[in-house]
Amino acid sequence: MTEANTRSGHSIKAYRLPGAPEDSAALLRPARPTRQWMDATAGQYAYRCIPLTAANTMGWEYLNPVTCEFRWGGMTAQEDVQVWLEDGHRWRPRTHFGSGVVTWELPFLFRTEPGYGLVVCGPANCDKTGIVPLDGFIRTDWLPYPFTMNWRITRRHHSVRFEAGEPIARIFPYPLGLLEETVVEIAEFEDDPELVSQFRLWAERRKQNAQQHQQAQAKANLDDRADTRGLWNRAYAHGEGAQQHQTVFKPGRVVDKNRD
Repeated sequence: MTEANTRSGHSIKAYRLPGAPEDSAALLRPARPTRQWMDATAGQYAYRCIPLTAANTMGWEYLNPVTCEFRWGGMTAQEDVQVWLEDGHRWRPRTHFGSGVVTWELPFLFRTEPGYGLVVCGPANCDKTGIVPLDGFIRTDWLPYPFTMNWRITRRHHSVRFEAGEPIARIFPYPLGLLEETVVEIAEFEDDPELVSQFRLWAERRKQNAQQHQQAQAKANLDDRADTRGLWNRAYAHGEGAQQHQTVFKPGRVVDKNRD
């Protein structure tokens, strides 16, 4: 349950399961905006893509409790995945479904309000060679038992390692009726004169800035300390034309009612 959402009348309850350690709340945290691969881009330019950073912060992350390594032989049997663990942690990953799938049991039973479920997926904009997270949508508004987080190994005879403390799952609530109540309407671009005007203004600015971008890029190539802010159209980051503009999400902190 988050402090921020409680103030607004919404909550996610995470019931600690029997046998879960008292400090298991430390395995849940608000999703963070940074990524190592984004840090490593030239001038950290990846963070100038606001949609990427916003997606990074959607929801809460569950952290891997124990360092582990997997290797799959390519067959469907559970035993075809070799699992190495740093220690025998109770909530360690297992091979349960076969076909190269590894499974984490979570030490919580999550419940959401009526009309809301949980999207369960991997951390946004993260990748690991040879393995992919499997997404799910859980009816946590009524489900009386816990769910698992699963990853599928995609490369045979390749070792995949997860460090303790590395995020391996992400959850965020989603309203059940939204998709079925929503339609996609195809319209002609010229039907919205105001949108056309805004688009053409953006296109003209982009054209005018092209030369400046090239000059800034050439300077940055010669001097990695050069200011590269001129390379990017910052209209989206500043929310030009928006009444309310949110570039990142700020999920509330995880509150442990028995310890806080």
